Amino acid sequence: MAKFKGELNFKVSFKGLGVPVGLGMTDAIIYHHCATEIGIRCPWSRVDKKYKKDPRFKVELMSKKVLVEE
Repeated sequence: MAKFKGELNFKVSFKGLGVPVGLGMTDAIIYHHCATEIGIRCPWSRVDKKYKKDPRFKVELMSKKVLVEE
């Protein structure tokens, strides 16, 4: 099995996401939703199938740099 190292940069855009304001957790909720969307879109995702690709989100892979470790 090969070992890899690298970096992937995703851009997640969203529109119409309802999030409560003023609880001190607004950013955390948005980050969680965006990270979950990235995970759901992976073909081998272990995220529960009750979640589906949300049309409010657009996920793009902006850049990747993957190298084989020596």
